[in-house]
Amino acid sequence: MSPPRGHSPLGMSVLERRASCPGSMRMEDGRPGTTSVYAQRGTMLHAAAANCLEQHLDAADYLFDDLDGAAIIEPYIDIVREAGQRLGGQLLIEQGFHLQGLHELYWGTADAVIVSPPRLWVCDLKTGGGHAVPIRREDGRPNLQLAGYGLGALNALPPDAVNAIDEIELCIVQPRLGPPQTTVMTLAEIQDLAADLIDIADAATAPDAPLHAGEHCAFCRAAGDCPALREQALTRAGLEFDVVDAQLLPAPQTMAPEQLGRILWGAEVIDAWISAVRAHAKAIADRGTTVPGWKLVNRRGRRMWADEHDASRVLGPLAPGGEMFRTELLSPAQAEKTLKRLKLKPPPEWNDLVTLSDPGTALVMNSDPRPAVGPRIAHEFETTETE
Repeated sequence: MSPPRGHSPLGMSVLERRASCPGSMRMEDGRPGTTSVYAQRGTMLHAAAANCLEQHLDAADYLFDDLDGAAIIEPYIDIVREAGQRLGGQLLIEQGFHLQGLHELYWGTADAVIVSPPRLWVCDLKTGGGHAVPIRREDGRPNLQLAGYGLGALNALPPDAVNAIDEIELCIVQPRLGPPQTTVMTLAEIQDLAADLIDIADAATAPDAPLHAGEHCAFCRAAGDCPALREQALTRAGLEFDVVDAQLLPAPQTMAPEQLGRILWGAEVIDAWISAVRAHAKAIADRGTTVPGWKLVNRRGRRMWADEHDASRVLGPLAPGGEMFRTELLSPAQAEKTLKRLKLKPPPEWNDLVTLSDPGTALVMNSDPRPAVGPRIAHEFETTETE
């Protein structure tokens, strides 16, 4: 039986949040997911990496026009192939699983799995660079998301293959933030994880599941109106007001070190809450809801090549010694500076070669001089997180 499609509210990518704040699943229920260019790029790079492994291609050959993307997925492709040579066995790409024996909402997809009894090897690609993902938590237990993938991959095997596995080797590849990380889960840790997942599911699905604010709030769709996050933000900062009046705020120079530390702690949580408020306001404005006092405006685009191959063909011969290229064609701004330095005029086709990117809209105050524009209803993804 194939696992369900789409993202589960108890998917592996949100397990840490559900464990830290069981009530977050209830709070997020029914709220539309948002996406970003970073999430879309991550999805694209995962698909590219999977295609490279399946088709026995190198990253640079597959993403020949995206050197940055190729540099991100290449270490992942290399380590999967190295593990295959080291372990032998069967390689499974984008292995779907469903842990319905623990809870019906536990399903997902493991990026790469190698079945080589008595070992099962499971690897997860992280394309972002916002924060490093540790392979083990501070208490020594394996990373919940990756360990969940490992348990899911194990559960997806035929019974005779499951019985032949004694341990699971886990690997996280996050090229933007350092070398790959590996660890090995023992059978005891696998059993402990299964028990933990049952506890997490029971807590998250309880009608009175509690809310707990913390660092995990940064990715929660309900952060903008979560009472626990708001209460913690104000409590940590030692503030007791609904609307901030700048005249009531004490001058930093008058604060004792203890007060400064307390307010800085609160500021971290308040920043997360404000970011969530901004994101929610922008999302409803994009769907056509008017936010009083605010409007949508076009962001300023950046110049880019309408067709890089045409630009290379026209500009390449103009500058001697390949000065229009470093590892790739210079940007329009860089090319313009190079032409000026070489005392060359832009070619007659310049205006046809250069266009403006479309960076989307921004939500700004009505006093902003830029003209208001209508909403752009973008395709809504279920989540910004990668299963």
